[in-house]
Amino acid sequence: MKALACLALLVALTGCGSSVAAAPPGTPAPAPTPTVTESEWNIDPSFNATDLAWIELMIPMDDQLLRVLDLGQKQASAPALREFAGKVAAGHRAEVAKFTALRTTSGLPVRNPHEGHDMPGMMTEPEIETLTQATGASFDDSFRKNLKEHLDQTIILAASITRGAGKSPAAKKLAVSIQSTRAAQVKQLAAVG
Repeated sequence: MKALACLALLVALTGCGSSVAAAPPGTPAPAPTPTVTESEWNIDPSFNATDLAWIELMIPMDDQLLRVLDLGQKQASAPALREFAGKVAAGHRAEVAKFTALRTTSGLPVRNPHEGHDMPGMMTEPEIETLTQATGASFDDSFRKNLKEHLDQTIILAASITRGAGKSPAAKKLAVSIQSTRAAQVKQLAAVG
């Protein structure tokens, strides 16, 4: 089971496709932007590669979901669903702050290696645009479906940290909290009318 959780995390991190298109032939290449390479990062040794990958994945996943939760607070036709979206959003904002602090502590640079990727638990830009245009029960159903997918996927990712693949005590503590919170949110979402 431990190996399966680690594999799920690695597949999620390496299996996502990039939406970056190649330049047409004959187009001059843009000037390279100076960046710090991985070998130049000053990574805290209390974090392993799985911790670091999880941090780098969860920040954009939570940021993206906050956009969806904002739509839920504004567009859901069910008042209880609007209220639930607000509660989940408050928790995710606090969580992003914790992940950002972990990223700083770990020595990871500020970057999003998953920008434009289509991964489990995240909606694509076209899906978000479709959700933006939805109304009534259609919006509510799509919102619930996508929120549940996010909650379920982040439980799986957090489990990979808590079941031995993670090293950092701080990352493990946050992962335990996320598993508990998300499991409760899945139950609450099922009950929201």
